[in-house]
Amino acid sequence: MPKVVKKETKVTKRGKAVEEPKKKKRRAKKDPNAPKNPLSAYLLFCEEWREKVRAENPDASFGTIGKLLGEQWRSYSDEKKAPYNKKHEAGKAKYAVEKAAYDAKKAGDSDEEEEESD
Repeated sequence: MPKVVKKETKVTKRGKAVEEPKKKKRRAKKDPNAPKNPLSAYLLFCEEWREKVRAENPDASFGTIGKLLGEQWRSYSDEKKAPYNKKHEAGKAKYAVEKAAYDAKKAGDSDEEEEESD
């Protein structure tokens, strides 16, 4: 007969069984020296156009400006999006090179630490 695994429960004063919440795993802290991911084509577009949209709509809130930028981006054809996509691809290539160098350096550092501990 297979074994049935019971969840851990806690009985309250009134006799009700209450499941204990699972403990959350903590995320590993990010290395501040790690290279940053490149901006997407849309974010590059927003970076360029945000000031212009804000000048046209001085009383607009942050969310409204975001909506206006989103509408403008969606209305763009692929030809108009091409320069932003090109910048994004260049950023991705640069990130790949930086990430490879970072990983190599990190692997080299961990090898040195292991040799020192021997």
